[in-house]
Amino acid sequence: MMLSGLLPPIGLEIPCSMYAVNVPLKVDVLGIITLDFKGGIKVRVEQNLGAGLGGVKLKVIGFEVSADSPVLGKVVLTQSDTDVTPLSLLEVIGNLPPTFRQTIFLDFKVTIEKPPGGGPPLVLSNTKTAKLLNDNLAQFPPQGNVYHLQEPVDLAPVGAPNQVVAQLLQFPVTISHNP
Repeated sequence: MMLSGLLPPIGLEIPCSMYAVNVPLKVDVLGIITLDFKGGIKVRVEQNLGAGLGGVKLKVIGFEVSADSPVLGKVVLTQSDTDVTPLSLLEVIGNLPPTFRQTIFLDFKVTIEKPPGGGPPLVLSNTKTAKLLNDNLAQFPPQGNVYHLQEPVDLAPVGAPNQVVAQLLQFPVTISHNP
């Protein structure tokens, strides 16, 4: 049984707000700094998924969240301008009641306004694609649903992926459709 009526149509753009509180960012020289991020994400429905009970593939077309830190100043996560990020997935995993699993794949840059040790703002990027997951969505787009980072994300200066200087340990983010 296809639940096509529950899935968004190809081409639809879906803006959502994001709020992540008590996010642990491990910075090599400082230890763990806890940040509260606010911002948003926008996805576009790209294609249907043929496997399983069905679903759609989503492309992240906008992502930015920021936090203010007394130690680091403004910390901003923005979508990396890359075409290598895999399409995110929205999969139907149950019929009665309808249940969805959404996996958001993100490549991003982190700009730290006041890096430890001073100097100009520090720009880091993730060394491998981050995965945010919610595997028990009752509806899509999400309304106040929490997504979790599947594994810590190493952060290194842009162009120097082997020089990891920070790590995003967790990112428990509440995502809500923001029409």
